[in-house]
Amino acid sequence: SCKKDGASTDFPQGAINRLFSVSDSKQVYFSKGNLQYQASTDTWRFAENQWDCVGKDNSNISPNYSGWIDLFGWGTGDNPTKSSIYHSDYGSFNDWGANKISNGGGMTWRTLTIGEWAYVFDKRNTTSGIRYAKARVNGVNGVILLPDDWSGAYNLKNTNEYDASFSGNQISATNWASKFEANGAVFLPAAGYRYGTDVSNVGFYGNYWSATYYGGVGAYYVDFYDSDLRAEGWGHRGFGWSVRLVSPAK
Repeated sequence: SCKKDGASTDFPQGAINRLFSVSDSKQVYFSKGNLQYQASTDTWRFAENQWDCVGKDNSNISPNYSGWIDLFGWGTGDNPTKSSIYHSDYGSFNDWGANKISNGGGMTWRTLTIGEWAYVFDKRNTTSGIRYAKARVNGVNGVILLPDDWSGAYNLKNTNEYDASFSGNQISATNWASKFEANGAVFLPAAGYRYGTDVSNVGFYGNYWSATYYGGVGAYYVDFYDSDLRAEGWGHRGFGWSVRLVSPAK
């Protein structure tokens, strides 16, 4: 499961401090954590640590809930507590990044398209040759994304391998802060998913929305679990999945 511990660095404010190419001509900063929302105060924030996720408490999703949620139906930036299982109820995409994010540093935030997600995972040319690696960070399963100019000396195993196991790289909170995050690494935790108010596979499955629709009721997303990773999967828009925003390089 996902838990809280340790500290994070953020430069520029709200963002991880290195650049990631999302096309041949465009770079972005990733936010310092997954997006979270509190309905009772209408507050958006980025998670305190990159491995943080709300987990089972997402089952409390409602317009009056005083806790935090971090699994959202597709394009629900204007209605984050929508939990309908009718996929046709999610007709248009409203970017979560259009909202004021309390610890977002006043930067411009948005959701990646599926083409940009695929570029990050499969197409970038990086200094190290490493784009991503499955890992367990502070006891939480997920995927590490390495920035374009990654020069960290930490020896990662099974890099750029979609079918690798999370357990191949086990990284403590201390090593994460000093050797990875300080050098621009991003971590996408396996935060599970929600269907209606039913939350499943927290700590085992990671699903991250893109801004790109698929057909009449679908949308593209990144998904991963212990033996697979798809940078261009698609599913129905009514599922509650994770959101990780980016800010364009100036």
